[in-house]
Amino acid sequence: MEEDIFIDDMYHNYFKIYRFPGKNKKVLIISGLHGDEYTSILASNLLLKNIKGELEYNVSIIPIANMGAFLYRSRTSPYGGEDLNRIFPGKRNGSLCERLAERIFSIAMENDIIIDLHSCGFLCVPHMIALYRSRKDVMEITRKIDVRYVVESRGTPGQLMTEALKRGKTSLIIELPSGFGGYIQDRYAREISKSLLKFLMGSEADGEKIFLGKIEKVRSERFGYFRPIKKYLFKREVKSGERIGRLDDDYVSVNRDGILISMHYPSYIFKGEVIYEIAAYSPIP
Repeated sequence: MEEDIFIDDMYHNYFKIYRFPGKNKKVLIISGLHGDEYTSILASNLLLKNIKGELEYNVSIIPIANMGAFLYRSRTSPYGGEDLNRIFPGKRNGSLCERLAERIFSIAMENDIIIDLHSCGFLCVPHMIALYRSRKDVMEITRKIDVRYVVESRGTPGQLMTEALKRGKTSLIIELPSGFGGYIQDRYAREISKSLLKFLMGSEADGEKIFLGKIEKVRSERFGYFRPIKKYLFKREVKSGERIGRLDDDYVSVNRDGILISMHYPSYIFKGEVIYEIAAYSPIP
């Protein structure tokens, strides 16, 4: 069933929600809280096309949550600059973006499980962000979805995931590689749509899980021309001291063992910009 939710039609402050019946708990799958994260939006739309037969879960899907930002290829609201995924639970009588957040949050609270799809950088690896150590229900869901890397969340206030967790809901984020100006990496959109369909149908996840600590952002200490070493576009497991790129004529080495979550694309990089992100191994006892 398709439903249009209008908050303010004049300013593209609306979204579509699609509902499919199932046998078990209620699941909300949402993407497009940030309007320029198109890989995750494509993943939701592919999932919509491929849903058929009996599902294990009752599922609701919102493929484009922030229509105004989507139409302007913008991460944030074009009508006030607010980041929709930093103002949950929103306000019924607030700004355009706060009213949108309030309506989305009210729908989220009707569900047992919230899976929030996002897109990370161009040279990023697909991963889940979850409070898996402190929440057994979250750990259980991470084991049911075919995404190899599970990163420990920082619980950022105002995020849909964080605010839903505070209210007793099971919630996590899935990050997919994307790019600038709405560039889509469709391979990853197809992969996650298949993984989510398997989950919704009650099938077990096949792949190995690697649990990681919180992401560390490592920033460049100076200006220069950065280019990654090509094999690290595919090789993600690294050892402390391993060289992953060059900044002008100097090598850039990682500072710990772990998984290289993302790297800056080949370009000039300024002092203080993130040059790579890494998460250390965090075995589950």
